[in-house]
Amino acid sequence: MMEAPKGLIPFSKLDLCRPYHNLLRTITSTSLGLTIIGVIGSFVGVINWVMVLIIIVISTAIFLIFGKDALTLIKTPLGVNMNHPFIDDEPIGKALVYVQFSDRQWLEMGKHRVRLVNDELIGGYNLVEDHEDYKTIGHFSNSKKKAQLMKQVIIINQALSLRDVVNGGDDPIDDARERENMDYGLLEREWLEEEELSVDGPLAKFINKE
Repeated sequence: MMEAPKGLIPFSKLDLCRPYHNLLRTITSTSLGLTIIGVIGSFVGVINWVMVLIIIVISTAIFLIFGKDALTLIKTPLGVNMNHPFIDDEPIGKALVYVQFSDRQWLEMGKHRVRLVNDELIGGYNLVEDHEDYKTIGHFSNSKKKAQLMKQVIIINQALSLRDVVNGGDDPIDDARERENMDYGLLEREWLEEEELSVDGPLAKFINKE
């Protein structure tokens, strides 16, 4: 993985992300612990192999159901500098937001919010400016799991919104929503309901501000 530009802190290394790391460790330990107990139990004759298989299935399901979201958030390809509100310190300069794209390159984000658009040529999703011309910024991910990627985009857009607060810029979200009813013939807009797609945990205090 290409290193983040100097002065940039990847999202996975922020204190804000620590609870998600702890959650993932807890889920992983629980799943692994159940599997180990099942295997040991079979060797000492307490548990038969059928039950071992059931335990393994259950432990795997626990990880897939509860660990997937935490892992998705941890892997958000976002970086901010020390002046960003994601850092607890008081800002003393311009806040910056960068995103790492599928080619491992880090790019500084412009003034507009972003959204996902399906890339029909190479697959996966592009990140585009959520603006009237929908300028393509870059290829975001090869993954086809849009629901998971959208969780990352929510965090990226929140980072952009908070950046603008620090830098004294306007928040274009309202303008973007006004364009919802206008047909540009370019993209099908998809404003996801909050209950359909949400980010819980320490990030909620930022997201719920809006």
